[in-house]
Amino acid sequence: MFAATLAAAQLVACGEPMPLAPSAKQVAKLQLPAAPSYIIQFGNDGVVPQALQQAIASAGGRIVRVQKRMGLALVTGLTPAAATALRSSGAATLILPNVRRQYVRERLAASHVVLGSPRIAASASARRLTPLGAVDPRSAEFFSDQWNMSVIRADSAWQVTTQGAGTKVFILDTGVDTAHIDLEGRVDAALSTSFAFAAGDTTDTLPLPFYHDVAGHGTFVSSLIATNSLGIAAVAPQTDLVMVRVLDDNGAGDDFAVISGIIYAADNGADVINVSLGGYLSRSNAFDLAISDLIQRAIDYAVARGALVVAAAGNESLNSNTATSPKGSYSDSLHVLAGGIRQVVSVGATGPVDQKNFDSIAVYSNFGKVDVAVFAPGGNTVDSTNLSDLVIGACSQFVFIECANERSYLSGAGTSFSSPLVAAEAAVIKAHAASAPSPAQLESCVLNSADAPKGKSKPDVNYNFGRIDVVNGALHSKCT
Repeated sequence: MFAATLAAAQLVACGEPMPLAPSAKQVAKLQLPAAPSYIIQFGNDGVVPQALQQAIASAGGRIVRVQKRMGLALVTGLTPAAATALRSSGAATLILPNVRRQYVRERLAASHVVLGSPRIAASASARRLTPLGAVDPRSAEFFSDQWNMSVIRADSAWQVTTQGAGTKVFILDTGVDTAHIDLEGRVDAALSTSFAFAAGDTTDTLPLPFYHDVAGHGTFVSSLIATNSLGIAAVAPQTDLVMVRVLDDNGAGDDFAVISGIIYAADNGADVINVSLGGYLSRSNAFDLAISDLIQRAIDYAVARGALVVAAAGNESLNSNTATSPKGSYSDSLHVLAGGIRQVVSVGATGPVDQKNFDSIAVYSNFGKVDVAVFAPGGNTVDSTNLSDLVIGACSQFVFIECANERSYLSGAGTSFSSPLVAAEAAVIKAHAASAPSPAQLESCVLNSADAPKGKSKPDVNYNFGRIDVVNGALHSKCT
C-alpha cells in the first residue's frame, strides 16, 4: 500500500526535466491518436518554456490549462499529425491524448426517491450542527432505515468521538447540491471548485459549477460522509466537506481533470480524498499506461502532503485474484484508481439479502485481496424488489422533479457508496487521535481495526482485511 518512499513521492526539483517512466518511453515513438485535447509534459517549475509555447502555437495548438505541480499543459487545436510532429521535434518529451472516460455508469432511479417529512424542513434552520455535535445523528428521520450505519458501528462512534471535527474530506465527483437541507452548511464553498467541463466545451473556459449536481452521484456520496442529521445520519457529521468537481452532468470526465483534482485537494489541506470513480485502463495500451503513471504521481504527491486516498473498488463482480468476472476476463484491465494504483485504499461493498447476512459481498462488487483492501456497506441488489437492502443518500434537486424540494432522499447501491464510509471513518479516526497520524498510519488503523466476517480470518482471500468498524478504528490502541 504505502511501499513508495517519501523521496519517490516528490515531484523532482524545480527546473529539472521529468524522468520518463517505462510506459512514457513506450509511447515516445507511437503515432498519436485523434483527441479533443492533449496533455503535454514540460517539467515542473510551473512555467511552460517560451520555446514550447511558440512550438505549440506554430502547430496550431492553444494552451488552455496548466497543472504546475505536475508540469503538465493541456492543449487543444492539434491534429494527430501536428501533435506527433511536435513530440518528434523534441519540444516536448511526452504528449498523451486527454481521454474523456465514463466514470459513473449506474444511474439513480426515480422510483427510489423517498420524501422527507415537512417537519425536517421546518426544523432545518434550528438544527445546524455545532462543534462536537449539538444533535444526536440517531435522531435523523430515516436513521432506523440506515442499516449501514449500525453495521459499521458509526452510531457507537458518534457517542465517544468528535465525529470528525477539524478534518477535511475532499470529494472528487459530479458536484454537490449545497442547498439540500442535510448538506447546507456542511460543504466548504470557499475551497470547493470545479475542473469539469461540458463535453462540447472545446475551449475549457466555462467550468461546470461544483454546486450543480445533475447526475446526483456526488450529492449522494457526500451525504454518507457528513450531514446535518435531519433526514439521514452520516459517519463523520462534523467533518468539513469539500467538493472538487471532475465529472460532467453525465458522469464523464477527462484524465487532466482527475489529475488536477487530486493535486488541488493535496494542496488545499485534504486529510482524506474520496474518489468514487469507476473505470478501467488497458494494460496493452501504452497511452493508458502512461496516464496511469501520471495518476500514480498525483497520488504519491497527495500522500506526501498528508492525504489518505480512498477509492471505490468497482462494480464488475470482478475477482481480482483471478482477473475474471461473469462479464469475462479482466486480465488486460487496470482500474483507473483502485487496485492497480499504489497508496490508495480500495473499497469493496457488502450488503444484506432480504435484511439477512449483512456482511455478504454485494453481488456486483469487485473483491479479492489482490486489489481490494477492505469492505464497507454499499447495499445489495440480489433481490431487486427489496429496497431496504439498499443504502440511503441525499437526492440532488437537479436529478428528479421529486427532489426539487431539497428534502428528498434516494436508495442506491454500489462501491461508490461504500468508499465514502471508509473516507469518513478515516476522518473520525484522525480527529480523535491525540497526534495526527500519517496517511500510512491512518490506513493501518482502518485496515487493522476492521472486522473479519463470521468464519473468516484476516487477511481473507476474498475480503482481505474485512469490513470496517468505525468505533474499533477510533479506539484502536495504535490509532488513539
